Amino acid sequence: MSSDCKEHARALLACMQESKCMQGGGKLRECLKTDEVHQCELQRRSYFECRRGQLDMRTRIRGPRSY
Repeated sequence: MSSDCKEHARALLACMQESKCMQGGGKLRECLKTDEVHQCELQRRSYFECRRGQLDMRTRIRGPRSY
């Protein structure tokens, strides 16, 4: 994983660890697939956009968007 997305991944992991699914003993992959984790949707989306941006050549050249 690129160092650019590590912060997004850490934020998503921290949010997921606070969710009921993970506290109930669920695995991260299983909990990400469920729709009940709404509080982590922003972190999940930002991580997805970061990873997608690494594949898009225009984004790789221009850098990440700042909203």
